Amino acid sequence: MDNSRLAFKKSQLTLACSAALMLSSFSSFAADDSDEKTEDSLEVISVVGHKINELNTENNGGALGNRSVLDTPFSVDVISLEDMEIRQVNTLDSLFSREASVSVDGSAYSAFGNTLRVRGLSLDYTQSFKVNGLSVNSFSGELPYEAFEQVTLLKGSTGFMYGMAAPGGIVNYETKRATGDFVSANIGFRSDTLLSGHVDASTRFGENDDYGVRINLVKEQGDTYIDGGSIDRETASLAFDANLTDSLVWTVDLIYNDRLVEDSWTYLYNSLDSTDSLPDTVSGTRNLAVDGTFDKYKNIIALTSLNWTINDNWVAHIDYDYSKNETRWVKNLDYLLNSEGDFEANLYEQYFDVAYTQLQGILSGDVQTGSITHNIVIGASHQKATTYRNDGGEYGRLVTYDYGIDNLFNDVDLPTYSADLQKDVRVAWIDTQDSVFVSDFIQLSDEWEALVGVRSNGIEHTPSEYFSSHDHYDDTAITPTFALMFKPNADTTYYASYVESIEGQTSTVGDSYENADELLAPLESLQYELGMKTSGDGWSLTSALFRIERGATLVTEDNYLVQEGISIYQGLEFSAAVDITENLALYGEAMLLDTEYDKTSDSTVGNRVAGTPKSQFSLQTNYNVATVPGLTVNLGAKYHGRTTLDANNYWELPSYTIVYGGGSYTTKVNDIPITLIGTVDNLFDKEYWAAADSSGGIRIGEPRTVALKVKVDF
Repeated sequence: MDNSRLAFKKSQLTLACSAALMLSSFSSFAADDSDEKTEDSLEVISVVGHKINELNTENNGGALGNRSVLDTPFSVDVISLEDMEIRQVNTLDSLFSREASVSVDGSAYSAFGNTLRVRGLSLDYTQSFKVNGLSVNSFSGELPYEAFEQVTLLKGSTGFMYGMAAPGGIVNYETKRATGDFVSANIGFRSDTLLSGHVDASTRFGENDDYGVRINLVKEQGDTYIDGGSIDRETASLAFDANLTDSLVWTVDLIYNDRLVEDSWTYLYNSLDSTDSLPDTVSGTRNLAVDGTFDKYKNIIALTSLNWTINDNWVAHIDYDYSKNETRWVKNLDYLLNSEGDFEANLYEQYFDVAYTQLQGILSGDVQTGSITHNIVIGASHQKATTYRNDGGEYGRLVTYDYGIDNLFNDVDLPTYSADLQKDVRVAWIDTQDSVFVSDFIQLSDEWEALVGVRSNGIEHTPSEYFSSHDHYDDTAITPTFALMFKPNADTTYYASYVESIEGQTSTVGDSYENADELLAPLESLQYELGMKTSGDGWSLTSALFRIERGATLVTEDNYLVQEGISIYQGLEFSAAVDITENLALYGEAMLLDTEYDKTSDSTVGNRVAGTPKSQFSLQTNYNVATVPGLTVNLGAKYHGRTTLDANNYWELPSYTIVYGGGSYTTKVNDIPITLIGTVDNLFDKEYWAAADSSGGIRIGEPRTVALKVKVDF
């Protein structure tokens, strides 16, 4: 393909990374505080350590307000910056590779961006991902992790907390903030020959350090682990905060991410006959892409918030966010034809942009009624998503069917595709959400607390004349939540909660189905959950028993995507972290999941829900090597249980276990801390099939990958 339009590489970012790394030769930079940087102060990064203290972490609960994980009556998982650094997180797959309740649909280098299934339920690109609690469009599936301090996963239905969204959960990214004056820089290498540079700079200034700025710059370029695949990514983020007065704080966050993946393969749609078996597995380096395919995503996110502490009891804040996802792709749409591994390659060329805005205001505070304290949160939100496509007009999208037949085991040399589609996007449809909400945490006694909350959601889908195949859709839903919490001591919470939810927007049937472009209404769901969270000196423990009932989406035998009946997800989650000795820590998670279709056709009723595993487990150790100060190593594994592939239960993916490990070593050169980090994922290069979505698709599992990084802190 002609890449002249992509030739400009923003060399300033590369130069900035290189320049910052060169500063390590100037030891005088750190001379003023050299007395504080002794050998005894070497930091040891721990994958497990933060999990023990996780229950005290503050969680942005949307309509619940900011509360600690311990005080949130739902299952929550927190991934810290330290955890992301030592594991060298660069994809959704690596971000959640240790969470037992999470499965990942897609590959970071495939033609459809990653998304997640939590408790077997898929998250959506438009409502399930937040930055600082605000919705952003994440159609590319990958946000720049270098810009974030913490990632929180709120599991299950979240309709009351965040408005309309898929019931799998919410992923919330918290941006980094200026914490002092420092510069941190690193260079990295990742399989196959992928190089990266990253600068993280922070400063505070003004009287009493009232103003703060934090900047992150990233350049990543090279060949991926997929044969013939490559990536070119540039990221810039800025976080600004200002204490305008003693009671008024203003924050601004800007994130820019430009990501090009070339020769990118997609997952395989399942066109097997019901009597066919799945083909044997193939190497994770196998590339199913036709030469000339690519995905180019450009993300722009702008957030601002004004927080006013009115008095000792009341706080108000108003938030606004704008995000835009500009997409151009030439995708493979591959259909698996038989057990011998033949697949049909079709190509799909399109421009696809989404602009998203949200305005939200929240007032929270305490009210006393006799001996009972009410913590009240009142708010309103308006969201608007405008989708642009080039389906019609002079330069409509191009779909090339029957481009060729390839084989998983014997590569066929198909002709290179030359993309010539021009950008002629127009408004296709507009989705709006308007909601008002109120919650009340009622402190009944020192041990008992209750939650009552309700949100009114209005949704409207308005197609343009340009996209007349859609109908106008307008609906309103009330989504309540209730919870009861018992706290026998300051470190323990038992809870029971109930949530109702409606999904964020209508959905369009994809091109792989007979009813392509048909509009499906938002699905409704409800959730029951019983849980326990507790911690002590050097240990923590959480568990949750849940049941989720959701409207079912099925693929019929004649390949129609339809909504019929309900799907039921019920299971048990468990996690524990413990310091076994001063230098050895252990962390583990488990999920047991039972699913079934109910009130559907005779061919599917009682079957397991497509794309759901029966069980998943993870276990990880972290060891600080006492004889080598600054050295820590970790080893772990995640077991993926058997997964039902389709609604008719014709196929089941075998279980598999992925082993991973790594380590970090921190030392000093001229009083400047230097950290070496190494990680290996899929240590034994296990070949496996993984579910690609909840409609029967499969994807090739990732191969063994090695990543190395040198980090310098000034």
